[in-house]
Amino acid sequence: ALLCFGPLAFGAVEPWSLAILELGAAALAGAWFAQQAAKGEIALAPNPLYWCMAAFALVIATQLVFHISAYANATRLEALRYGAYACFFVVAAESLNRERPLRTFAWTLSGFGFALALFSAVQDFTSNGQLYWLRKPSFAAVLYGPYVNRNHYAGMMELLTPIPLVLCTDSGIAAGKRIWLGMAAAVMGATIFLSQSRAGIIAFLAQLAFVGIYRMSGRTRRRQRLWLGAVFAAIVALLVWVDANRFLDRFQTFSVQDEVAIGRLAISKDALRMWQSHPLLGYGLDTFPTVYPTHRSFYTDYLVNAVHNDYLQVLVETGALGALAMVAFVFLLYRTGLKNLRESEPGYMRCMRLAALMGCTGILVHSFADFNLHIPANAALFYVLAAVATTQAGAAARARWE
Repeated sequence: ALLCFGPLAFGAVEPWSLAILELGAAALAGAWFAQQAAKGEIALAPNPLYWCMAAFALVIATQLVFHISAYANATRLEALRYGAYACFFVVAAESLNRERPLRTFAWTLSGFGFALALFSAVQDFTSNGQLYWLRKPSFAAVLYGPYVNRNHYAGMMELLTPIPLVLCTDSGIAAGKRIWLGMAAAVMGATIFLSQSRAGIIAFLAQLAFVGIYRMSGRTRRRQRLWLGAVFAAIVALLVWVDANRFLDRFQTFSVQDEVAIGRLAISKDALRMWQSHPLLGYGLDTFPTVYPTHRSFYTDYLVNAVHNDYLQVLVETGALGALAMVAFVFLLYRTGLKNLRESEPGYMRCMRLAALMGCTGILVHSFADFNLHIPANAALFYVLAAVATTQAGAAARARWE
């Protein structure tokens, strides 16, 4: 329910919605801890990503304890947000490592994603420039669905679309349900193109390449590859039927002289110079908007709130040590995720692990050109999928950790 609430509340970027997300995550983690305490044991399913998260938390704690942060209050508030993500991760790792709850989770998010995509498409074609046709954004924006920024809507769909897309290839699911899942994936994927997010489209194509390579290299039945091809063909057909020129025009107008591209390139160069001034521990978590004006190489009367590159922003705000923890997180995500995928039995567990890795791949590619991982709703789902991909299944794995 919390993961569905976030996107509907404009990505949970406002104080009221972020508070609900954070308090809800803390309540979930507290409920899990209380349940474990009642049993007389605290046991975690083994997951190497915990070490990366602990190392990143240590960097943030060092910034606060030794007054390294350029804006301590911003760092503290952002640390609370990361604490909420950690709660989501733990609860997902502990509750979604068996097939039955994972099945419920998969169908819930598939249905939610399909409904969200339909709503977003309807709002797009009947738009009056307001969210839910009622609320006008406080600044100029190109909205799509419940998101003020179409790139962040695309990011959410990159996380959700792989679930029905991969599930529809599972021969263990009834044919009628597989058709519904394929239709849902086609509609959800098509809205990424209709949102006209260039980075989102590239990230989604990277996701299709990832799952395509996996399916071609593994011992996958020909019928499963045909299902994937059918979904992609349905996406193309939907776009042609609606208006393929809507997203093609976005790429035709892009060039090295594009004002947005020039601005983001300049911000990235400035960010690298900022990092050179504080190479080890950075300026402090979430301090980029505060510090950047003194390093900006061009004039603007707009607030530059992000680097538009999540990797560079981590480097600027947490230095080489924080970036090292981030790189280790990504490396272990794929190393452990692919290992678990090979060891999984056919069924929901294998499908969801592949879908989770596919979803994480989309966001990680998109993060080179945007800041989806600074949108709480998107980041929360990313960490849940990372937990699904990397946590070993069942009680036997938990016993080995104990």
